[in-house]
Amino acid sequence: MGCVFSVDIGNTRVSYAFLHNGKVIRKGYLEDLSVEALRAALTGKKIDGCVFASVVPKRSGQLKAALKKLDPKLDVTQLTWEKVSERLPNTITVKGMTPGADRAANAYLLYRLGEFPAISVDAGTALTTEILDKAGAFIGGVIVPGARLQWQSLSEKTAQLKGLEYPESTDGLFGNNSERAMKNGIGSVLILGLIELIKKTEKEVLGRKFKKIVFTGGGAELYHEAVRLSFPKAEYDPDFTLKALERFYLDEKNS
Repeated sequence: MGCVFSVDIGNTRVSYAFLHNGKVIRKGYLEDLSVEALRAALTGKKIDGCVFASVVPKRSGQLKAALKKLDPKLDVTQLTWEKVSERLPNTITVKGMTPGADRAANAYLLYRLGEFPAISVDAGTALTTEILDKAGAFIGGVIVPGARLQWQSLSEKTAQLKGLEYPESTDGLFGNNSERAMKNGIGSVLILGLIELIKKTEKEVLGRKFKKIVFTGGGAELYHEAVRLSFPKAEYDPDFTLKALERFYLDEKNS
């Protein structure tokens, strides 16, 4: 039996994984969505189908075209908010832009895991949260520029901070020079803001503690480590979105 090829097309990079019943067999990143890049990624793997989520419409078309050239008969499913909203209880009345496909995927897997209320924190280009209430309904979340995006903005827009290399960690709440002040300022403000958001959501919106808190995304490990004192049961799963895609694909095929 084959596996499912899950692809998450983000603003910064494209991640993929081969999964079988929630288990990651192999994973990696695609430099581009050319036929050659996909052929290399698929080498040696028998897949039953492909499922993908995308926040970049142009890349969605590129992926579909490349997969069709590789295998015209391959079953390809695109996860969208519209499809997820049919399966996920939610209180969202969309006016304007719908929730992104990656956020929809995270909310869907939170729902399928069945521990409510729940929240996922996805640290990518943007830092996003997806919140499910005590009944499992998706009630929304927040989107703010991620640490790397904030660093890039400051380093590009301020004359004295141009060309500084992005740090992979922080070493305190503040800094005694401009570089450290920027590095620690971004990290500490995001982390403290996130902790306060979770606490206020529990107290003022839900009226109870979260049963499940999941951190995912390329920069999530730092946030997870930083909030564990406040939320010791918080989990870190870098493959959460890719697992969500496979779960959605299997549910679609079995419905």
